[in-house]
Amino acid sequence: MGGVDALVVEGPLPLGLRGRIGATRLILALDRPDAPLPAEAPDAVLLAARAGCDVAALGARLAVHEAERGWPDGQLRILAQVAAPLGVLEARSFVGASPRLDGLGLDEAALAVALGAEAAGETLAQARALVRLAAAAAGARTFAYSGPDGIEHAVAAARQEGFGLLITRDPSAVL
Repeated sequence: MGGVDALVVEGPLPLGLRGRIGATRLILALDRPDAPLPAEAPDAVLLAARAGCDVAALGARLAVHEAERGWPDGQLRILAQVAAPLGVLEARSFVGASPRLDGLGLDEAALAVALGAEAAGETLAQARALVRLAAAAAGARTFAYSGPDGIEHAVAAARQEGFGLLITRDPSAVL
């Protein structure tokens, strides 16, 4: 597995995937808080969040969704991903947004596109620091993505910077 903690899946969860990935966490990606919710329970939901209000809205929807399906209350956890300048500026709004908030991360590639900056720029380093501070204040883990430099490089970089969770969208990294 190479140190990746979780696999992110967009759209319906493929049948039998959970059995093939072993102990790796299965995370369903949602692009907005009102996106359709899963019929099968993932380990967590990754939300592209503009601010803490998106996390609060999704948390309320997940509570109803769990009750309707007879799943344990609070089973579905939220990983909020900041991908836009507003999310960085509103990083403190994630504090207290929902008790389901399990992690806070930064989509550096999306933020770089929004800013017109290179991924290694000083602005992105400051954004990463703000997200890490917000995660700590919220009592949530910070997470990072495995990048194009390979899983081993991503694991080392994420652990060195204090990220508590490394996720990937590449099934070959965990299968």
